Formats: sequence, structure tokens, C-alpha cells
Amino acid sequence: MGIQDLQAFLESSTLEGGAVSVDLLKIARNVTQRQQPQHAARKIRPIGNKLKLIVDAENCLDRLYGGYFSDWACGGQWNRMLQFLTLLMHSIERGNIELAVVLNGTIEKSRMSEWIQEQANIRQRVGMVLKHINTKATPPPKIWWTPPTCLRTALRMALRHLDITVMCTMDDHHQEVIAYCREYGFHGLLADDAEYAAFDPPRYFSSEHIKLTYKGSLETKEYMLSELTKTLLLSQEQVCVVASLLGNFLLPESELQDLYKKISVVVGSKDTKLTGDAAVKAIAEYVRTLPPPSNMDALVGQIFGNSNDKRANLFRQSVQYYLNGTANGFLKYCPPQAPKKEAKKLSTAQNETLGKPEENDFDTSGFASETTEQE
Repeated sequence: MGIQDLQAFLESSTLEGGAVSVDLLKIARNVTQRQQPQHAARKIRPIGNKLKLIVDAENCLDRLYGGYFSDWACGGQWNRMLQFLTLLMHSIERGNIELAVVLNGTIEKSRMSEWIQEQANIRQRVGMVLKHINTKATPPPKIWWTPPTCLRTALRMALRHLDITVMCTMDDHHQEVIAYCREYGFHGLLADDAEYAAFDPPRYFSSEHIKLTYKGSLETKEYMLSELTKTLLLSQEQVCVVASLLGNFLLPESELQDLYKKISVVVGSKDTKLTGDAAVKAIAEYVRTLPPPSNMDALVGQIFGNSNDKRANLFRQSVQYYLNGTANGFLKYCPPQAPKKEAKKLSTAQNETLGKPEENDFDTSGFASETTEQE
């Protein structure tokens, strides 16, 4: 269980009307005026009559690579990728759509455990691919697709060559993507990540299901977040609480097992172990009985029973993280500041030692090829 269960719930048949098939080119034709700003004091760049979408490239590397084809295991098929991107971008340009593609350039220490798990999964898939090629001598199944090592670098160059806006995040990938989307008045977001569902973007489209058809349409699915809140009977602020209780990089589900047992008893669930759609529904039912996030002290006290619980502070940070991505909270987000390193004072004796070169010190001013064998 984890926050990605919220994304799975959006796509499942359990939530009727949660994912609707749409044609982005048809939506773009209906855009005749720019999106009205939600904050009058905020500067918004005029966006004319184009449908402006921001793309989280980390969620659709396989789609931008050109989809699956049998030779991908041989290495980066860059000509094939560039050909596909050229067709895709020409179709988007003719369809009155403007894209901004964002790649993850951050090193988030708080998400390091997620990165380690992802690298372990990639290593396992690569091992299965090599074993399959060695034993079967046939192309591996497409479910084992693994992005080539320099795919992100190649994508940046290819998209810039095609005159597409490309950016890299620096501090917090998800927060910077949603903040850019709101600040510059984008109509929607193309991604497949449950954290964006908690942020409630203007419109939320699937990057995984995007498909350029031969009939000239650009099809994908739109996630209807209004149906999510309507079905679960929650406000958008309460969705942030649900996302936090499902488990995330700040407060993992492994530390909430006792709380899940408590929720099962409160909501009268027969299954003591909450998973999938049942977990989302049970936690949503439990959250409806809690105080709103605006009364954080009462909320924490009712969940953990004691504000001194070591998880209480992590839960506060988690809820606030998702609130900072919403329309009313994104201006309040501040990137974490790196701790200042204390200057180390060297003693007088050490300074004197460093100041006087020893007899065996070598001259490092020349090139390596000019040094003697002894040096």
C-alpha cells in the first residue's frame, strides 16, 4: 500500500467517471481565451488562444522514446526516437497546443529510499532481459522495458532541436512542476503520479496513455478529480490527509501499520489488511470523521492520540507538503535550505605546517606528461 493506490483508484472501474478518454487536439480547438488567474496579484504570462500543457517527462519516458519496438534492448534507437518526436511535435503545433517538458534534476535526500528501490527494480529487470536474450535469443517482452542510460540527455537535445521548452527542476520536482503550472496559467498537467492528484491541478491528463493515432488525433485519458472528491465525500484538503495516511516518502506505510488496524475497526472492514481500492475507501471514510487540516493540532491528536508521538511531526509535514501544492497553498511553498557548514578553525600549528612545504613536495604546476618518473 502507498500513495500510488490513489492513482490506481482514479484509473479503476470502482470510480465511475474517474478516467475519461479525450482528444487533446479537440480540446485545443475549443480554447479561445486564456485561463483566468486565481490570484490577481500574481503575474501571469499571456497565453493567447493555445492549449498550454506542462509534461512531467519522468512519468512518460517510454512514450517520448517512441513506444515499444523490438530493437530497444540493443541500445538507444535515437533516430527512431527523433522521428517519433518530430511527428508528435508537428501534430501538437498544428493542433494549437504548446508544451513545456520538465525533467527531474533534483537530488532529494528525503526520497533517497524511493530512488534506491527504483534502482534495485531496474537492475532486476536488466538481469531478466539479459538472461532472456541469452537463453531465448528473441527480443524481451515489452513489460521489461528499461530506459537507456542517456535517454534524458538525448531527450533534452532532441526537444530543444524541435524548439520545445525543456526545463529541469532543482529543489523539489513535484512542487516545482505544479508551481510552474499555476504561476504561468497552464491549462493542465500531463503526468501519472498520485502526488499530483493530491495537488488538484487545473486539469490532469494521463501521460502514460497518450497516443498519436493514424487518423490525426492525440488521444489520452483525463482524470476527473472532481469525481474523486464527490465519490469519497471529501474536500480537497481532506484528500491531502488521505494521501498522507496512505504512506509516502515522508511517512512510509511501514510506520502506520497500527493505524491501519485501527481504521479497519473504526470503519468495520472485514479485512484487517487494507490494500488497493479498499484501502483508499476505508481511509477516506475514516478521514471524514476527523477535524479538518486547518485544525492541525486536533487532527494529529485524534489520529495518534498523543502529539508527542514521533510520527506526529512527520504527519504534519506530509499534510502541509500536499497543501502547498494546491491552488491556495502553492505560493507558501519554500524549498528546503541546505544546512550551513560550520567553518573549521585550524590551529596555529596546523597553519604553520601547511604554510611550509616539505622537502619531498612536488611541483604540480606542469602537465602530467612533463613530470618525471619519480614524481
